[in-house]
Amino acid sequence: MKNDKNYYSLAGRLTRLIALFFLVCSCSANATAPRITAQLFGDERKADIVAYQLAPFDALAKANTALAVDIVMEAYKAAGKMPALDVLPSKNLALYALTSNESPVLLGSVQDLSEQDMNKYSVITFFFRGDASVSLIFSKAHGKELHQDFNQGLRKIIKIGTYQKILEKYQIKSIAEHVRRVKLQNSGWK
Repeated sequence: MKNDKNYYSLAGRLTRLIALFFLVCSCSANATAPRITAQLFGDERKADIVAYQLAPFDALAKANTALAVDIVMEAYKAAGKMPALDVLPSKNLALYALTSNESPVLLGSVQDLSEQDMNKYSVITFFFRGDASVSLIFSKAHGKELHQDFNQGLRKIIKIGTYQKILEKYQIKSIAEHVRRVKLQNSGWK
């Protein structure tokens, strides 16, 4: 039994010594190792629009996220644009991307921003589910062109009926009420 304790004690010491050796070696190799960057995997395109999964484990929320993405992409397509849209795994990451100017547009809710931040952003609300709404939030400093393009495209898809077809695809009832609410919510529309 005495020999077993010495054996495990020696093995533990040897393991710690080997771990320390690799730690020291990795620190010195760090300066000469090649850096892994996104460019090694091809061209990286920054997201023009970031979104977040509304509620990742809720089937209705997933459908709402897909519906919102479809409306946004159809509106930009109607305006002749194709921005990059990235759905991030959390609201905090998406908000950080907007507030740190990594992305000029957030697909989310007006309630995501504080009252203090609202003067830095323009908002177009384009979908309603009960009392909840989904909006595109544009940075006034960096998202002006994307704001104009979306505004133009959304008006166009409502006018030609594409917006209504998307709502039908997701089995949304009271389509005329949705269109009325979108027009009321976005001042300056006729």
